[in-house]
Amino acid sequence: LDLFDRTLRFNGSAFYVDISDMQTTIFDPSITNLFFSDNAADAEIYGLEGNVSWLPTDNLLISGAFSILDTEITDVNTPTDDVQEGDELAYAPEFQANLRARYTWYLQGGMTAHVMPHVSYSSSAQSDVITINNDETDSWVLVGMTAGFTRDFWSAELFADNIFNEEAELTRNFVYDVERVTYARPFTAGVRVSFDF
Repeated sequence: LDLFDRTLRFNGSAFYVDISDMQTTIFDPSITNLFFSDNAADAEIYGLEGNVSWLPTDNLLISGAFSILDTEITDVNTPTDDVQEGDELAYAPEFQANLRARYTWYLQGGMTAHVMPHVSYSSSAQSDVITINNDETDSWVLVGMTAGFTRDFWSAELFADNIFNEEAELTRNFVYDVERVTYARPFTAGVRVSFDF
């Protein structure tokens, strides 16, 4: 969808996914004393996602994206309590979004400068469809910024990621009954230089 003399653009989609015989690894002593893989469950996903870009002036571009998910295990095909009907799927947060604003201007000598703050958000999510291994990853907000110059075939850019040093949980899992959490990189800053030839 293009609006306002093509300065505002929206792309979006709504979708439904029907999953049959989702495979997972199960350990249920009431069935066997070994881990085994099985087509344990059926599931459904309802979703809405989109991205938008807006050019209010020739120098400023504001853009972002979002996704909304509703996931559910609808039927358990294996006689086990490890997988529960009605549970959410793993790593399927109900809401995620990002937003950035890039301001560009021209300098003497044919150089172009830019500055771009950006922010991203994820709601909490489940870490596994296996009940005994499942835990909730926390929601998070990550903020960053870039600023730099471009001229002809080269560019240089300062960047700062995770400015507020958020402990953003990306994954959680249990290996040999030990919880392991993977976090986003802490506050990181540096310089990027590139040359096209």
